[in-house]
Amino acid sequence: MYDYHAKKVLSSDPLSHQQAHALVKLLAKHQVHGLMYVDDAMLYQHDVGHVERTRKWASTLPEEQRPVFLHVASLEQEVDQCESIWKFALTDDNIPRLQQFTAVVEQELGLTCEWSWHDQVDVAQTGNSKGKRLAQWVESQGLSMANVVAFGDNFNDISMLASAGMGVAMGNAADEVKQHARQIITDNTQPGIADFITRSLL
Repeated sequence: MYDYHAKKVLSSDPLSHQQAHALVKLLAKHQVHGLMYVDDAMLYQHDVGHVERTRKWASTLPEEQRPVFLHVASLEQEVDQCESIWKFALTDDNIPRLQQFTAVVEQELGLTCEWSWHDQVDVAQTGNSKGKRLAQWVESQGLSMANVVAFGDNFNDISMLASAGMGVAMGNAADEVKQHARQIITDNTQPGIADFITRSLL
């Protein structure tokens, strides 16, 4: 959990360096690529399509919120140079291969794999989820999850949609994601969130 205004980590459960080393070795063995989220940067060894897509997304953010992308010669070597390793975001055009790889990661390393896009999987410490971190922050503010509205459109949003008092799924979400929401609005190319807030909260 990160405070953008104070620029500091409020709560975290990063991967151990041993876990990161083991995961990087599996990535090389299975030829799967992605981003390694560390300290205050995103590291990548191979400039695959997912990296370019994430950079384009980052360019739409306010400058002070844009993540730092660093191209490195070896993720394996970088692991020991980092203080905290938050997660890995993995991608592959071959979805069945990516599905098989996540099964290997969960079985051999005991880490959690959550799909955050149709071709992207986030690998993090077991127990880390948007729902858990949101609940921690809400409690720290003396508030209740019963009064929280959460919007989401992918599998890594399920824990948040299910735990919020009002979970709202985007129209482009998969049916499995929608099942955990109390309401469904338009897809994420439309002003559905603004319309919902105006209609239901203001």
